[in-house]
Amino acid sequence: MPMNNLMPDFVKLPIRELPFVILDLETTGFKPEESGITEVAIITMTNGKEEFFETLVDPEMPVPPSITQITGITDNMVRGKPTIRELAPILEELFRDKIFVAHNVPFDWSFLDYSFRKHLRKPLRMPSLCTLRLARKYLGLNSNKLSSVADYFKIDLVNAHRAMNDTRAVKDILFRMFESLESKGIKTGQDLYSHNLIFPDFPPAR
Repeated sequence: MPMNNLMPDFVKLPIRELPFVILDLETTGFKPEESGITEVAIITMTNGKEEFFETLVDPEMPVPPSITQITGITDNMVRGKPTIRELAPILEELFRDKIFVAHNVPFDWSFLDYSFRKHLRKPLRMPSLCTLRLARKYLGLNSNKLSSVADYFKIDLVNAHRAMNDTRAVKDILFRMFESLESKGIKTGQDLYSHNLIFPDFPPAR
């Protein structure tokens, strides 16, 4: 598998020391061509240091009542907040030399890739690791949605469907999954690549 997006010693690092950008988006719908982002939350992890970034986002379109019912995010909450056009350069910098982590990477990726192409005139290209994919492959649960995987690991997920709460749960799930991976001999960045758990440039379509 090609490793053209890796830092020089990336593949040699223990999995817990890899540089991650763990994130969650809230949106007005399910298709980036028709919907907008309403909230972004990110935890970056570099050399064991965590940094947090979160903001509501003006989707420049109405938030459907059905989405407000799920997320609690209303039109009044996002009006006047930064747009994704304004945020795209900031996100590009936060993503630099990191591994993109989310629960269902293809969903979050599709919105950000669409935004990068539209506002930065370039596709989103970076390694990615999906906790949903890990759960499906290794846990054997009846449901692999975020709340179900959090329950399995006894991780508190309060106010689900708000971006930072979900992002914190994804981070905790990732590191609990690492315990299982390490027991299977998957201990370095190279091991993750060898087991088809990290995709070097973009994730497979969902």
